Amino acid sequence: MKNSDTSPLGTPAGLPVPFELLELNLRATLGVFARAHPTGEVVSRPGLELVCAGVPFSTFNAVLLTDPADKPADLLRRLEAAREYFRARNLPWSLWLCEGWLAKGLRRRLSAIAAAAGLALMSRMPGMVAHELRPPARALPQLTFHTVQNERERRAFELLMTAAFGVPSLIARQIYGAEATWREGLTGWLGYWGDTPVTSAATRIAAGVIGLYAVATLPAFRGQGCAEAIVRHAVQQARDASGLRTIVLQSTTQARALYERLGFRIVTAYEIYTAWP
Repeated sequence: MKNSDTSPLGTPAGLPVPFELLELNLRATLGVFARAHPTGEVVSRPGLELVCAGVPFSTFNAVLLTDPADKPADLLRRLEAAREYFRARNLPWSLWLCEGWLAKGLRRRLSAIAAAAGLALMSRMPGMVAHELRPPARALPQLTFHTVQNERERRAFELLMTAAFGVPSLIARQIYGAEATWREGLTGWLGYWGDTPVTSAATRIAAGVIGLYAVATLPAFRGQGCAEAIVRHAVQQARDASGLRTIVLQSTTQARALYERLGFRIVTAYEIYTAWP
């Protein structure tokens, strides 16, 4: 059965996926965290979507553009509106800025505009897409996979997010330990090496594509194919559930080589900025 949270916006295999599909899937995923927390909310402003998870960690309080910007004054106005929103809540926040929304001339002035809005660059991430995954180039470990369904599995997912991405344990508990997170459209997977959960991934079916998130492996188990194994499993399960083929993601610098080996290609770029009230 196809997931009801899909749309006909996807493109056939072999054709480019517009960057808007990555954006729509990302918004849907960040919205899961906002709806899972008691004080979270998703708010629309002119040219903006504000996703507030209500926790004191900037990644989960996100701002995204919703239409193009071609003038510095327009972009700065939007960023100031976001700053006022989060300042009123005394929360740190992040700007997930996809280059597809910006005119070329504006991209060259982005650093100065971000600084004027009190934002500091945290990372750059390629936005990537694949219609099919390439066959494995090596034997992968024989992991056992479990979907995140109970408190023990939520706890294991939390610990992986802390170990791999540095999410503070209390924040990880509030976000990934919340039962509501896994009822809101996010599907989590854990890969077990024996009895130890060593790797994770999550998928979100939205905007006619499969979004891939939270791919992590414990440091002691890296370099052995665990991440590739769980990505292949999570993607196949999402395809079986939705009937969709296209996968989108925002990659970290460290994971880019893995995704390119799997057949993903870059279609846009993200700059992630952070700000404090």
